[in-house]
Amino acid sequence: MRKSTVAAAVLVALTVSARAQEVRPNAAVADLGLHVVNAGYQRTLTCTMALQVSAGLYGPWTVNQNVLGLAGGDRDDDVVGAVLRTRVFIHPGRRAPLGLWLSPFVQAGVVRATSAGQTLDGSAAAAGLSVGWTFRLARRWLLALGAGAQFHRVAFDGSTDRPGFARFGPTVDINVDYTF
Repeated sequence: MRKSTVAAAVLVALTVSARAQEVRPNAAVADLGLHVVNAGYQRTLTCTMALQVSAGLYGPWTVNQNVLGLAGGDRDDDVVGAVLRTRVFIHPGRRAPLGLWLSPFVQAGVVRATSAGQTLDGSAAAAGLSVGWTFRLARRWLLALGAGAQFHRVAFDGSTDRPGFARFGPTVDINVDYTF
């Protein structure tokens, strides 16, 4: 009788411990990419897939001379704006949202630049693919790090002439998630 009581207690403790390690399916996300500083929402749909939507500030750091105005003053041809990004995280290890992931994404938004003293309004779009890993930082906090490639296009009046551009380049992903 005593052995069965001990076994039951151990089973309950292991079950409670396993549940404490589970990640909740919803997450508030801070998304820092190569060109974006976004906030958003992520939902784990299955053990292999999570969907994320985020919106925020866009500044193509690899193109601008004065990234987000940090150098002081206005710089001709610098592009800033706002974007909406949607992405899917595919987890081949079946541990979503933790572990190895592959993530295709698309983003689109509106941008503004000054060229020769004239303010220009335009559009930005990108599509890419990243690979990375999501780590648990604490019970409800996750950190996702990844890198990949993207095609990126910014156009003003339909033209990609400077300050616009169209090119392939790298992408870097840093996401901090608070799960709930």
